[in-house]
Amino acid sequence: MTSDQPQPENQTSVLTIRIFIVAAVLLMLSAVAALWFAIPAPDTTHVLVSPSGDRFLEMSEVCQPMGCKRVTIADELQPDGTHLRTGCLPQRAETTPLFDKVTAIWSASEDSVTIDFTPANGQPGTMTIVLANCILTQ
Repeated sequence: MTSDQPQPENQTSVLTIRIFIVAAVLLMLSAVAALWFAIPAPDTTHVLVSPSGDRFLEMSEVCQPMGCKRVTIADELQPDGTHLRTGCLPQRAETTPLFDKVTAIWSASEDSVTIDFTPANGQPGTMTIVLANCILTQ
């Protein structure tokens, strides 16, 4: 009794490993590019530095037809050289960009900052941010 075993096919594949790697890299790059362009850039961004240079206040806002999202982050230089970053509670509820131009007036102890802002359209205003109220952490 003889058994006929099929011979392995020695055909070359149309899909080589190089083509597969190139296609995978292109797919990953297109996914990263799609995510990059899907995230909107802030309408306004400002970094306010205290006179001593030990405290910063980063302010940005993104406005869409349904309203604005404002983010304020307090950054304080610690004695060991690290930075403590905490988020501040939202201060304003307007639905248009407010912070086209800003001027910061820091208190003598640098524990609060008064911000004079001028929107692109609308009336100028003033608000005070107390850094002790910036308690939001990651």
